[in-house]
Amino acid sequence: MFLFLLAVGSVQAQTLKNGIGLRLGEPFGITYKHYLPKNKAVEFIVGTAHRGWGNKYYRNYYEEIEKYDDYIYRSHEVKSTVFLEARYLFQYTIPTEDLKGTLQWYWGIGGLLKVARVEYQYEEMVSPNNTFRDERTDIDIGPEAIGGIELTLQNTPVSFFGESSLIFEIVDQPLALRFFGAVGARYNF
Repeated sequence: MFLFLLAVGSVQAQTLKNGIGLRLGEPFGITYKHYLPKNKAVEFIVGTAHRGWGNKYYRNYYEEIEKYDDYIYRSHEVKSTVFLEARYLFQYTIPTEDLKGTLQWYWGIGGLLKVARVEYQYEEMVSPNNTFRDERTDIDIGPEAIGGIELTLQNTPVSFFGESSLIFEIVDQPLALRFFGAVGARYNF
């Protein structure tokens, strides 16, 4: 919320410079970046994940749920996943010769909210091995540390980026660390 208010307040004080684009990776989705004065930016991401993403994570999540203590895990299927992210970034120009554009590296902090619907299949430990299905909603919240590189082309309103981030989960599986990576492109206006 703080990042959103910061972005809205800065819009009144300067000419807009924005970028909207596609992000490929974890998560896959839409990215909107608003460039602030003094080499800062705010970014908002709405995304999803491939259904096979996070298999080990959801398998481990099953083991943590007390309800399943007397049952044997068989499988799970991720039905849907939604990511919402907000970030505050610091950008620094990398001096380059003969480059038709601007190359910058950046780092920042942010927050992540992920909501996933997961269906587990499990069975009893004793005969007659009845199979059960159970759908759960997994909600994860945590701070994020980001690092990346961005190339903005000269005379073309397009930029390309590659980045990685580390999420420290504080809600749902406290103390879990998760690594994400992505590449993408934005149209700047």
